[in-house]
Amino acid sequence: MPQTIIVECNKCTGLLLAGAEQKTRTCPYCGKHINLQKAKHLAKASTATEASDILRKIKSERQANPHA
Repeated sequence: MPQTIIVECNKCTGLLLAGAEQKTRTCPYCGKHINLQKAKHLAKASTATEASDILRKIKSERQANPHA
């Protein structure tokens, strides 16, 4: 079963999901082409549903404390 990773765009700090086997991804927020091997990995999940839950939690924490 392929894993899903949550990464942060190094240009706009937007959060996105990607398959662990992917090498690159385009940020849906700023359009930057991201090398996933060099991007900041925030979490890894074994299912897309779990990854979505983690992503929501991270976004919620960022909204509650935007300067952390």
